[in-house]
Amino acid sequence: MTDPIELPDPAPAAAPVSRATPKGLWNSLKAHILHPELSPEQVAWSFALGLSIAWNPLLGLHTGMVFLFCIIFRRLHRPLMIMSMLVNNPWTMVPIATASTWVGNLVRGRFGTGNIAKVDWHAIGWRSFLTWDGFEATTTLLRPILKSYLIGGTLCALAALPVGYFFMLWLANRLRRIHWPHPLEPACPPQDTPPGG
Repeated sequence: MTDPIELPDPAPAAAPVSRATPKGLWNSLKAHILHPELSPEQVAWSFALGLSIAWNPLLGLHTGMVFLFCIIFRRLHRPLMIMSMLVNNPWTMVPIATASTWVGNLVRGRFGTGNIAKVDWHAIGWRSFLTWDGFEATTTLLRPILKSYLIGGTLCALAALPVGYFFMLWLANRLRRIHWPHPLEPACPPQDTPPGG
Protein backbone atom coordinates (compact mmCIF):
# COMPACT_ATOMS: atom_id res chain seq x y z
CA MET A 1 0.00 0.00 0.00
CA THR A 2 1.21 3.41 -0.81
CA ASP A 3 1.06 6.31 1.52
CA PRO A 4 -1.57 8.87 0.61
CA ILE A 5 -0.15 12.02 -0.88
CA GLU A 6 -0.62 14.98 1.34
CA LEU A 7 -2.08 17.88 -0.56
CA PRO A 8 -1.41 21.41 0.59
CA ASP A 9 -4.27 23.23 2.20
CA PRO A 10 -6.18 25.27 -0.34
CA ALA A 11 -5.37 28.95 -0.17
CA PRO A 12 -8.11 30.98 1.42
CA ALA A 13 -10.17 32.91 -1.07
CA ALA A 14 -9.05 36.48 -1.38
CA ALA A 15 -11.41 38.93 0.20
CA PRO A 16 -13.21 40.98 -2.41
CA VAL A 17 -11.73 44.41 -2.83
CA SER A 18 -14.40 46.90 -2.03
CA ARG A 19 -14.24 50.56 -2.74
CA ALA A 20 -15.43 52.30 0.34
CA THR A 21 -17.82 55.03 -0.58
CA PRO A 22 -16.93 58.28 1.11
CA LYS A 23 -19.25 59.21 3.94
CA GLY A 24 -20.61 62.72 4.16
CA LEU A 25 -21.30 65.36 1.56
CA TRP A 26 -17.86 66.99 1.77
CA ASN A 27 -15.97 63.67 1.44
CA SER A 28 -18.10 62.69 -1.53
CA LEU A 29 -17.52 66.04 -3.21
CA LYS A 30 -13.81 65.81 -2.45
CA ALA A 31 -13.65 62.40 -4.12
CA HIS A 32 -15.20 63.88 -7.27
CA ILE A 33 -12.81 66.84 -7.26
CA LEU A 34 -9.80 64.53 -6.83
CA HIS A 35 -10.76 62.45 -9.88
CA PRO A 36 -7.46 60.83 -10.90
CA GLU A 37 -8.20 60.68 -14.62
CA LEU A 38 -9.08 64.35 -15.06
CA SER A 39 -6.88 67.41 -14.77
CA PRO A 40 -7.77 70.24 -12.39
CA GLU A 41 -8.70 72.33 -15.42
CA GLN A 42 -11.24 69.73 -16.61
CA VAL A 43 -12.73 69.52 -13.11
CA ALA A 44 -12.91 73.33 -12.96
CA TRP A 45 -14.65 73.58 -16.35
CA SER A 46 -17.15 70.91 -15.29
CA PHE A 47 -18.05 72.81 -12.15
CA ALA A 48 -18.15 76.20 -13.90
CA LEU A 49 -20.47 75.00 -16.68
CA GLY A 50 -22.85 73.43 -14.17
CA LEU A 51 -22.87 76.57 -12.02
CA SER A 52 -23.50 78.74 -15.07
CA ILE A 53 -26.42 76.52 -16.09
CA ALA A 54 -27.83 76.82 -12.54
CA TRP A 55 -28.05 80.62 -12.98
CA ASN A 56 -29.51 80.35 -16.49
CA PRO A 57 -32.91 82.10 -16.49
CA LEU A 58 -34.56 79.53 -18.78
CA LEU A 59 -36.14 77.33 -16.13
CA GLY A 60 -36.97 73.79 -17.16
CA LEU A 61 -34.04 73.49 -19.57
CA HIS A 62 -31.22 73.06 -17.06
CA THR A 63 -31.04 69.25 -17.12
CA GLY A 64 -31.25 69.18 -20.92
CA MET A 65 -28.43 71.71 -21.14
CA VAL A 66 -26.23 69.55 -18.89
CA PHE A 67 -26.89 66.50 -21.05
CA LEU A 68 -26.09 68.53 -24.17
CA PHE A 69 -22.76 69.68 -22.71
CA CYS A 70 -22.00 66.09 -21.67
CA ILE A 71 -22.50 64.97 -25.28
CA ILE A 72 -20.49 67.84 -26.79
CA PHE A 73 -17.58 67.81 -24.30
CA ARG A 74 -16.52 64.23 -23.54
CA ARG A 75 -13.72 64.93 -21.07
CA LEU A 76 -15.80 66.73 -18.45
CA HIS A 77 -16.70 65.39 -15.03
CA ARG A 78 -20.41 64.74 -15.54
CA PRO A 79 -21.42 64.05 -11.90
CA LEU A 80 -19.69 67.24 -10.76
CA MET A 81 -21.43 69.23 -13.50
CA ILE A 82 -24.81 67.85 -12.42
CA MET A 83 -24.06 68.54 -8.74
CA SER A 84 -23.15 72.16 -9.45
CA MET A 85 -26.25 72.57 -11.66
CA LEU A 86 -28.35 71.40 -8.72
CA VAL A 87 -27.38 74.57 -6.85
CA ASN A 88 -30.65 75.72 -8.43
CA ASN A 89 -33.25 73.54 -6.74
CA PRO A 90 -36.72 74.08 -5.22
CA TRP A 91 -35.17 75.56 -2.05
CA THR A 92 -32.85 78.00 -3.83
CA MET A 93 -34.96 78.85 -6.89
CA VAL A 94 -36.64 81.89 -5.34
CA PRO A 95 -33.41 83.48 -4.01
CA ILE A 96 -31.70 82.89 -7.38
CA ALA A 97 -34.65 84.37 -9.31
CA THR A 98 -34.77 87.33 -6.91
CA ALA A 99 -31.04 87.98 -7.29
CA SER A 100 -31.35 87.72 -11.08
CA THR A 101 -34.24 90.21 -11.10
CA TRP A 102 -32.32 92.55 -8.79
CA VAL A 103 -29.28 92.49 -11.12
CA GLY A 104 -31.55 93.04 -14.13
CA ASN A 105 -33.23 96.02 -12.44
CA LEU A 106 -29.84 97.42 -11.52
CA VAL A 107 -28.59 97.15 -15.11
CA ARG A 108 -31.79 98.67 -16.50
CA GLY A 109 -31.70 101.56 -14.03
CA ARG A 110 -34.96 100.49 -12.39
CA PHE A 111 -33.56 99.62 -9.00
CA GLY A 112 -35.85 101.93 -7.01
CA THR A 113 -39.13 101.26 -8.82
CA GLY A 114 -40.10 98.20 -6.74
CA ASN A 115 -41.66 96.38 -9.69
CA ILE A 116 -41.33 93.01 -7.90
CA ALA A 117 -44.06 94.17 -5.51
CA LYS A 118 -46.44 94.61 -8.46
CA VAL A 119 -46.64 90.86 -9.06
CA ASP A 120 -49.59 89.03 -7.48
CA TRP A 121 -47.56 86.02 -6.28
CA HIS A 122 -50.60 84.28 -4.73
CA ALA A 123 -52.22 83.96 -8.16
CA ILE A 124 -49.32 81.85 -9.47
CA GLY A 125 -49.37 78.13 -8.68
CA TRP A 126 -48.51 74.83 -10.26
CA ARG A 127 -51.83 74.86 -12.13
CA SER A 128 -50.71 78.03 -13.91
CA PHE A 129 -48.41 75.91 -16.08
CA LEU A 130 -50.84 73.11 -16.97
CA THR A 131 -52.84 74.92 -19.65
CA TRP A 132 -52.01 77.48 -22.29
CA ASP A 133 -54.45 79.97 -20.76
CA GLY A 134 -52.81 79.54 -17.35
CA PHE A 135 -49.38 80.02 -18.92
CA GLU A 136 -50.51 83.22 -20.67
CA ALA A 137 -52.03 84.53 -17.45
CA THR A 138 -48.81 83.80 -15.58
CA THR A 139 -46.78 85.55 -18.27
CA THR A 140 -49.04 88.59 -17.97
CA LEU A 141 -48.62 88.61 -14.18
CA LEU A 142 -44.83 88.33 -14.48
CA ARG A 143 -44.50 90.93 -17.23
CA PRO A 144 -43.32 93.70 -14.82
CA ILE A 145 -40.24 91.67 -13.89
CA LEU A 146 -39.77 89.30 -16.85
CA LYS A 147 -37.32 91.46 -18.81
CA SER A 148 -35.26 92.26 -15.71
CA TYR A 149 -35.23 88.59 -14.73
CA LEU A 150 -34.04 87.45 -18.18
CA ILE A 151 -31.34 90.11 -18.42
CA GLY A 152 -30.14 89.62 -14.85
CA GLY A 153 -30.20 85.82 -15.11
CA THR A 154 -28.15 85.91 -18.31
CA LEU A 155 -25.58 88.24 -16.74
CA CYS A 156 -25.37 86.08 -13.60
CA ALA A 157 -24.94 82.94 -15.73
CA LEU A 158 -22.10 84.60 -17.65
CA ALA A 159 -20.47 85.79 -14.40
CA ALA A 160 -20.77 82.30 -12.88
CA LEU A 161 -18.44 80.85 -15.55
CA PRO A 162 -15.19 82.60 -14.54
CA VAL A 163 -16.09 82.68 -10.83
CA GLY A 164 -16.86 78.95 -10.77
CA TYR A 165 -13.84 78.08 -12.92
CA PHE A 166 -11.22 79.92 -10.88
CA PHE A 167 -12.72 78.90 -7.54
CA MET A 168 -12.80 75.20 -8.49
CA LEU A 169 -9.34 75.35 -10.10
CA TRP A 170 -7.96 76.78 -6.83
CA LEU A 171 -9.81 74.16 -4.75
CA ALA A 172 -8.79 71.23 -7.00
CA ASN A 173 -5.12 72.24 -6.94
CA ARG A 174 -5.21 72.77 -3.18
CA LEU A 175 -6.84 69.38 -2.51
CA ARG A 176 -4.31 67.67 -4.77
CA ARG A 177 -1.43 69.29 -2.90
CA ILE A 178 -2.92 68.11 0.40
CA HIS A 179 -3.90 64.58 -0.60
CA TRP A 180 -1.27 63.87 -3.26
CA PRO A 181 1.75 65.77 -1.90
CA HIS A 182 4.37 63.82 -3.87
CA PRO A 183 3.68 63.47 -7.57
CA LEU A 184 5.16 60.46 -9.29
CA GLU A 185 8.78 61.10 -10.21
CA PRO A 186 11.18 59.04 -12.30
CA ALA A 187 12.76 56.32 -10.16
CA CYS A 188 16.49 57.01 -10.66
CA PRO A 189 17.73 59.82 -12.82
CA PRO A 190 20.59 58.76 -15.07
CA GLN A 191 23.92 59.53 -13.48
CA ASP A 192 27.02 60.58 -15.29
CA THR A 193 29.64 57.86 -15.34
CA PRO A 194 33.30 58.79 -15.47
CA PRO A 195 35.06 57.96 -18.72
CA GLY A 196 36.52 54.51 -18.71
CA GLY A 197 34.41 53.51 -15.70
